[in-house]
Amino acid sequence: LECQKTLDRNIGFDLVIVDNRLRVNFDYFNKKTDPLLVHIGTPSSTGATTIPRNVGKQITQGVNVTLNYSIIRRDDMFWSVNANMRHQTSEYRNVSDVLTKYNLDNRNRNLTRYYDGGSPSDLWAVRSCGIDPATGREIFLTKEGKQTFVHDYDDEMVVGNSDPDVEGVIGTSFYYKGFSASVNLRYRLGGQIFMSTLYDKVENISENALQYNQDKRALYDRWQKPGDVSKYKSISLTDATPMSSRFIADENTLSGESISFGYETQAKWLHRIGASSMTIRGYMNDIFRISTVKNERGLDYPFARTVAFSLGLTF
Repeated sequence: LECQKTLDRNIGFDLVIVDNRLRVNFDYFNKKTDPLLVHIGTPSSTGATTIPRNVGKQITQGVNVTLNYSIIRRDDMFWSVNANMRHQTSEYRNVSDVLTKYNLDNRNRNLTRYYDGGSPSDLWAVRSCGIDPATGREIFLTKEGKQTFVHDYDDEMVVGNSDPDVEGVIGTSFYYKGFSASVNLRYRLGGQIFMSTLYDKVENISENALQYNQDKRALYDRWQKPGDVSKYKSISLTDATPMSSRFIADENTLSGESISFGYETQAKWLHRIGASSMTIRGYMNDIFRISTVKNERGLDYPFARTVAFSLGLTF
């Protein structure tokens, strides 16, 4: 058993042009982890539920780009815009057959698989054509492209990737005679997400569902009678719903990363109270989120939406 080792290489450049108004930073990175260290599940009768194994290697590569441009640059006024973006891809190589059982066990647990040439972010599932309006049953696609009501894990394919095509932050900063403001918005474009809420709280609900928090679409949006065009199968079908591409959605998001504003003054009236300057500032973090998917937040990874104000006096 060898320790997991990572070799991280990058190459880039910095460029300043247009009378120092435009600054560009470009960086290409290539990260190789060889060997990988993976914990493989074992029968508890062996005395341990998992054991570490060296399995293949992982190659991650991508680019980072940062831009900053000063639109106005004077003593009493300053205005600049900035943007950065990141794109990366990862790939497994030389994965041995030791993970075959691991892949088989994952079939009814998650969409992650370990295969040569595959990505850690690939989402594996059987393709779905949606719900049959006549019967309320889900229609699946075989590898050959034939429609069937039978879900077969042998028909699994890569149906998405959880990594975005590009992500980063765009923002602007402004200053004028003591007034200042800055806005930074985080964006994510491309990539897919597994809709676990739909999978667990609209379908696959238990017989005692009323005792737990459930999604109202389990009652209103499921197939009820022949001819209904619905995203969710008939509620009368009590068999467990398998994971399929029906629960995969494109994720594009724009969120208010940070917004701040302030005012600083050394007005003469401050001398009446013995002060030399006053500063007022306001901050907002994660104040809004616009996305192509509605997803539960704060369960596995809590987030904080904060608003704060401050008043400072210098005597």
